[in-house]
Amino acid sequence: MNKTLTINISGIIFYIEIDAYEKLDNYLTAIKSYFKHTEGGSEILGDIESRIAEMLQGKISVSKQVIIMADVEFVIATMGNPKDIAGDENANESNTEYFENQYQSYDTAKKRLYRDGDSKVLGGVCSGIGHYFGIDPVWLRIALLLLFFFAGSGFLIYLILWIAIPEAKTRAEKLGMKGEPVDINNISKKVKEEAEQFKVRMEKYGQEFKDMAGKNKDVPKNTVDKIVVFVTEVLMNIGKVFLKIFGIALIVLGVILFISLFSSVFGISYTAINLEGKEFIDLMLLDGKDLYLGLIGISVFVGIPVIMMIYSGIKLLFRIHYSNRWLNLTTGILWLSGLSLLLYVAVKTGLDFSQEAKNRTKTELMPYSQLTISAQELVINYGEPLDEDEDFNQEKKNKFGDYSIGELLGKKYIFGTPKVNIIKSQSNQVELIIMKEANGGTEKMSYHRAESIDYDVLQKDSLVYFNNVFKFDLKDKFRMQKVKAILKIPVNQIIFIDYSMKHLLFDVDNLSDTFDEEMVNRKWMMTEQGLKCLDCEGI
Repeated sequence: MNKTLTINISGIIFYIEIDAYEKLDNYLTAIKSYFKHTEGGSEILGDIESRIAEMLQGKISVSKQVIIMADVEFVIATMGNPKDIAGDENANESNTEYFENQYQSYDTAKKRLYRDGDSKVLGGVCSGIGHYFGIDPVWLRIALLLLFFFAGSGFLIYLILWIAIPEAKTRAEKLGMKGEPVDINNISKKVKEEAEQFKVRMEKYGQEFKDMAGKNKDVPKNTVDKIVVFVTEVLMNIGKVFLKIFGIALIVLGVILFISLFSSVFGISYTAINLEGKEFIDLMLLDGKDLYLGLIGISVFVGIPVIMMIYSGIKLLFRIHYSNRWLNLTTGILWLSGLSLLLYVAVKTGLDFSQEAKNRTKTELMPYSQLTISAQELVINYGEPLDEDEDFNQEKKNKFGDYSIGELLGKKYIFGTPKVNIIKSQSNQVELIIMKEANGGTEKMSYHRAESIDYDVLQKDSLVYFNNVFKFDLKDKFRMQKVKAILKIPVNQIIFIDYSMKHLLFDVDNLSDTFDEEMVNRKWMMTEQGLKCLDCEGI
C-alpha cells in the first residue's frame, strides 16, 4: 500500500503517490531554476505546467484515480529537457547536466486538428486543416469558394467545420496543430518568438506614431488641435466601414454576375428569345467549333473580371493587403486570351455578313376590273392555298424577332415575314416584283443565299394570294434574308385589301395618309396622284 498526496497543477487537482510526487517535484524545481532568469520565464512555466496537467489528466480513468511513478516518467520523457534551446545565456549548467543525466526527451508528436486563429481569414478553418494535412490553405479557400458558387454548399460546410473544430488557443495546442513536439524546448521557443514578434510590432507602431506626429512637433497642444484629430479619426473609421460595405457589395454583385454567366454559358437563360440557345447560335456561326471557342472566350473574358471583383471584395472586407504579381499577370494573360477568342469568332462571323446581294424577279398578273389581295399560308410551289389541317406546324415555331424556326411537311426551315408595298405602274399592266436579299462572305455566296429563298405569290382568277412567310434552309444560316414584294398597279385599277394583309403591308403611300394597318378591309383605286380610298367616307 502506497501513501498518496493531493496536489494542484495549473488549477487541476490530482491524487499522486509520494515517490511519484517527489520525482515530479524535482523535475518542476529544475525547470523553474533553469528558466528563473529567462525573459518570459513565468509564462513558459505556466504553459509547461498546463501541458503536464493535460497529460496527467489523460492517465486518469474510472478504474485509476491516482498518478503513479510510471505516469510521471512518461510526462518527463515526453516533455524532455531544455538543453537544446539555442542562445540561452541564463542556462544553469548544473540543471542542464541534471536533465541530460536524468531524462531523455523523445518525439511523440502527433498532429491534432485545430482552427488556426493566428492566420485566419474568417475562423481559421482552412489554415487549421492546411496544417493538419500539410497543404497550402489558399487551395482550401478556393475550393470552398467554388463550392459556394457552383453548389451553394461552401458556406454551410465552412460553418459546420467552424463549429466542430476547436480553436488552438494555448501554445501547446498551437504546437500540436503543427505537429511539433509539445515539450519544454518548443514551448520556450514559442514564447520567445511571440515576444520577439510583439517587440517588432511595438517598434513598428511606435515608428508610425512618430512619423504621424512629425517627431512630436505636431502633437495636439490645444483644444482645436484635439478636435481636429478626433474628427479625423472618426472620418477614418467611417471610411473603413464604407470600405467594408463596398467590399460586401463587390462580393454580392460578383456572385450574381458569376451565376448569370454560368447560366448563360450553359444555355439556361435562352428562354428570353423563345429558342433553344444552341440552335439559334448555330444559325449565326459558320461551324460548330466556333460555338465552343466563343463559350470559352466569353467565360474567360467575363469570368476573370468577375472573379477578381469577388477577390477584391474579400480583400476589402477582411483587410487583406496581400498582393501577388504572378496572380495578376496570369489573370491578365487569361483575360487577353478570352478576348482573342471572342474577337476571332466575332470577326470570322462578321465577315460572313460583309457582302449583300439581291435577286429580282418580275411577273405580270392577269388584269381584272377589281383585284383582291390576301395573305395565305401557302405550300410554296404547290400552287394551292393551305387548308387548315395541312402540316404547317405553327405551334412548334421558335421565334427570334421577325424570324422563326418551324416545320413544313416534316422538314425544318427558317421562316421570315415578307414586306408588301403597292405603287403606281408606269404601264397598263399589273406587275409583281419580288426582291430577295441576303448577306454572305462573298458576293457570289450572298447571291446564292438570296436566290435560295423560297417565296411565291399565287393568282387565282381575281384573287392574288401573298404567302405570309418566306422560308430558307437551315444550312444557309441566318444572314439577314429579306423578301420585299412590290405590287405595281395601273391608274384606275381597283383593289380590295383583305384583313389578312394587315401585318404584311409596309410603308404604302396613299392620299389620305392612312396607316398600313388601317388600310385593310377597304377598296382602293390607283389615281395619278396615288392610292385613293373608295369606302372610307365617315370613318
